[in-house]
Amino acid sequence: MQKIKDIQRGDVLSYKANDDKYKVLLCIRVDKERSPHCYWFAALTYDAAERPSIEDVCESNFYGTGNSRSESYAYSADELENMWSWHPEIKPYFLGAYSYLIWRKDFMSFRDKIELLGNLSIVEHLEKHSGRVTNASSWTFLSDDRIDRYKTNPFGQEQKTFKVKAILRL
Repeated sequence: MQKIKDIQRGDVLSYKANDDKYKVLLCIRVDKERSPHCYWFAALTYDAAERPSIEDVCESNFYGTGNSRSESYAYSADELENMWSWHPEIKPYFLGAYSYLIWRKDFMSFRDKIELLGNLSIVEHLEKHSGRVTNASSWTFLSDDRIDRYKTNPFGQEQKTFKVKAILRL
């Protein structure tokens, strides 16, 4: 496994958690403008004994919300049509991802345990339309990852799942 030197928006990362199942994170934002640098990830529903492929990732879901309409961070007409074609129940609202925030300095301490699978072209501002973020800057937090953790977020709201295909740029 090659060491991850840098992360870009759309990078798909996989790792094996303590339950011996692979989990997947999708980078939805990178903050490098000022120090300290950090990465924002959407947690995906992939939870299997087999290492995921990019196709598996595209077929999985992410945790988030479909109830924001912040015009400050609007999606293009094509992006909205794609979202609504996969999730007509959210129209006229936008999708947002429940996010994990990982500081670059912390990420570098456990990057050897994480594999870069590839990169997907995804829409911007997914973190802006959810407003929910958890600090995930430790290997202990990630390796103890459980699917049931997402059923409710730290604010007591039930999380829903949405198709990764709904946030891909076509």
